[in-house]
Amino acid sequence: MSDLFQQTLESVNIGVLAFDGAGRLVYVNPAAEEILHGSARALTGKHYRTVFRGSPGAARILRKALEENAAVTGYDVELKDSRRAQAAGNQPSPSFPVIIGASPMPGPAGEANGAVLSIKPAEILTLVRQEERAAVSAEELQTLAYGIAHEIRNPLGGIRGAAQWMLRGETSEGERQEGTRLILREAERINGLVEKMLEMGRTPPPPRPFPVLPILREAEELMRADVRAGKKEIRFEIVTDPSLPDVSGHPDSVFRAIVNVLKNAVEAIPEKGTVRIHTRMNVNYRWGRARGRTRSFVDIFITDDGTGMSEQEIRRAMLPFYTTK
Repeated sequence: MSDLFQQTLESVNIGVLAFDGAGRLVYVNPAAEEILHGSARALTGKHYRTVFRGSPGAARILRKALEENAAVTGYDVELKDSRRAQAAGNQPSPSFPVIIGASPMPGPAGEANGAVLSIKPAEILTLVRQEERAAVSAEELQTLAYGIAHEIRNPLGGIRGAAQWMLRGETSEGERQEGTRLILREAERINGLVEKMLEMGRTPPPPRPFPVLPILREAEELMRADVRAGKKEIRFEIVTDPSLPDVSGHPDSVFRAIVNVLKNAVEAIPEKGTVRIHTRMNVNYRWGRARGRTRSFVDIFITDDGTGMSEQEIRRAMLPFYTTK
């Protein structure tokens, strides 16, 4: 090896190792010594399985280059230094990601005569991972903000509608009291949403039994106020059996789900129409989590006589955040 060539190899910050045809280390530069936490004197002459003890990815790359006489590159390869892996025994030793490239050294007739291995710590991959995590966190935060805005907008719409309706001066004393109660109730609901945000990450409360009909009535009343503000002529019909048993769950979540569906129904009606809410007892529902046993549920159907959906819209309706608004 010429002095200039050796000086070049010993000056670069990329680890360079040379193995003979039998897989034994014949050269290691200072950068590789630092990466492997071992001296050239201790490593030279050892088989690559010993050099890369505890690092099967690195050993696999070199073996493939030797056996197939082809260049092989591995990104994000976990590398452990042989001394720590040997000293740790059965205990896991620390590892770090590296980029490894193996190139065969052909002999006079083109046969595999060994391989040169380059190793570079993958700081860039670590930075990319950090950027990806930051991007995912930003996306999750954006999705969360979208959901919060969507949930708060519905009660705010009811409050605005009730206030505008009351300001017109065409309401009776009883209607003004009804509007005031709606405003107070929806303001309390917004406060509940804020409190739920503050409790995120905590264990949610267990489901509890509650009646469905009062929730349907409250949702209908909220949407009536919203409809009045929009100056639409929409009639609401609730057909339900008053003898329905209580259901188990979280009433606030059920209320928000019903309001969201009702809001979609109202927006689907251009100027005048009817929104129908129908409930029934379903005693033959087979629930997968109950291992195929039948369970009793309450079905809630919400229908409207609005413009409907095209076949393309129906196919895409279940995509997350799909909307035609």
